[in-house]
Amino acid sequence: MKKIIFVFLATILLSGACKKWIDPAMNNDPNNPTDVGLAQLLAPVEVNLGYVVGGELARFNCAWMQQLAGLQSQAQDWDVYNITESDVNDDWSWYLYAPGMINCKIMLEKAASGDSPHYAGVAKILMAYHLGVVTDSWGDAPYSDALKGNDNHFESKYDTQQEIYNTIFTLLNGAITDLQSATSVFDPGPEDIIYGGDLDKWQKTAYALKARYSLHLAKKNGPAAYSDALAAVTNAYTSNDDDFKVIYGTAYNNSNPMYQSEQERPGYYSANTTMMNMLNSTTDPRRDVYFTGSSGSASGVPNTSAATIGPGYASTDSPVYLMSYAEVKFIEAEARFKLNASDPLALAACNEGLKASLQREGVYGDGTWFNAHKLTAGSLTLEKIIIQKYLSSFLQIEIWTDWRRTGFPTLALATGAMTTQIPRRLPYPQDERLYNSDNMPTGLILTDRVWWDVAK
Repeated sequence: MKKIIFVFLATILLSGACKKWIDPAMNNDPNNPTDVGLAQLLAPVEVNLGYVVGGELARFNCAWMQQLAGLQSQAQDWDVYNITESDVNDDWSWYLYAPGMINCKIMLEKAASGDSPHYAGVAKILMAYHLGVVTDSWGDAPYSDALKGNDNHFESKYDTQQEIYNTIFTLLNGAITDLQSATSVFDPGPEDIIYGGDLDKWQKTAYALKARYSLHLAKKNGPAAYSDALAAVTNAYTSNDDDFKVIYGTAYNNSNPMYQSEQERPGYYSANTTMMNMLNSTTDPRRDVYFTGSSGSASGVPNTSAATIGPGYASTDSPVYLMSYAEVKFIEAEARFKLNASDPLALAACNEGLKASLQREGVYGDGTWFNAHKLTAGSLTLEKIIIQKYLSSFLQIEIWTDWRRTGFPTLALATGAMTTQIPRRLPYPQDERLYNSDNMPTGLILTDRVWWDVAK
C-alpha cells in the first residue's frame, strides 16, 4: 500500500512540474499559423480574386463572347458550350468561396473587433465583388447562411439573386461609410497590392461598383437603374490612375493567370474571328496589344495558325482589370443615352471611354486614330456604346453580362454548338450537388436566365 501511495504522489508531483516546465506554445508550428492579422489576409484575397476573374472564368466567358477561341481539349469543348459541373467546381469552391469570401469574412470580423473601419471598408468591397461574380455567373447562391464551416455548418441555404443584390448594395454603402471614418486603429498599407492603402481610391471603387451593379438591373428597374448608375458615377473614377486592377509579378508563382495558362497549355486559345474582324476593320491599334497576329479562329472551327493572346495580357506581370475608368465612362454613356438619346454628355462619355482605353493600352499616340474613329453627334446608338465597351474590355467577364443585358455585340452560335443558344449562366458545381443537394436549385440548364436577365 505504501508503494502505491508513493507512486501516486510522485505522479501528481511530476504532472504538476511538467505543467509548469513545458510551454504549451511548443506545440504550435510557426510555419502553420492558426491565426493571422489583417495585413496578412488582404493581399492573398486580392491576388486570389484576380486569379479567378482573370483566369478560368475569363476563358469561359470570353470564348462564349468570341474574344477568344478554344482550339483543343477542354478549351475546344468550352468553345462550343460543352461545360460541366466539374469544370466550374474549383472556381466556386476553391477560389470564390474558399479562400475568397471566407477570408473576407475573417477580415470583417477582425476589423470589427479591432476597431478598424478602414480595413472593414476594403473587406466589404472585396466581399461585394466576390458576391457579384458568383451571382452574375450562377444566379441564386449561398451567402447569409454560408461561410460557417468553423461551426460545422456545411449545408447552406441559397439566397435569391435579388437578395444577393440587396446585400451587394448594403456592403458597398457600408464600405463608403467605413472608409470615411475619422479614426481606425489599423489602416491598409503596402500589403494592399491594388491601391497601397489609398482610401480615396477604395471609395471611388465602391461607387464604381455601385454604378456597375445598378446598371445590371436595367431590365428589372428600368430608368431608375440608369439614374442610380449615374448618381454613383459622380463619385467614381476620374482617370486611368484609379483602375481597380491586380498587378502580378515576374516569379512564376506570382505570375498572371493567363500567362500561366499559356505556359502550361500552349495552343489551347487563340483570337476569335469575331473580335479580330472588329479590330482589323478599323486598323485598331489595340490589336497588337491584345493579340500576336491578325488572323482569328471562328467559334467551333479551330484555326491553329490564328493569333495568340498578346504580351499586354499574357505576360508574367500583365495586370488583371477588375474595374476600370473606361468602364465607368461607358456605364455613364449608356445610362445617359437610355435616359435621353440626344444628351450630348452621352456622346462625350462614350468617346472618353474609348480614349481612356487607348491611353491605358499605350496606343493613343498623338490622337490621330482616335480623332478619326470617335463617334460624332447624331451617330450614337446603344449598340455602338456596347461595342466600344466590348473592345475596351479584353478578357473581362463583364462583357458576358453586357451581352445578356443588351444583346450586343450580335453573336452567331458556335459551329457544332452543344446548346441551342449561347449560355446565359454557369452550371452549379459538383461539390454543391454532392454535399449541398438539399439546397441547390435543380433543373436549370445553361440557357436559362438569371433573375435580372429578363426576357424582352
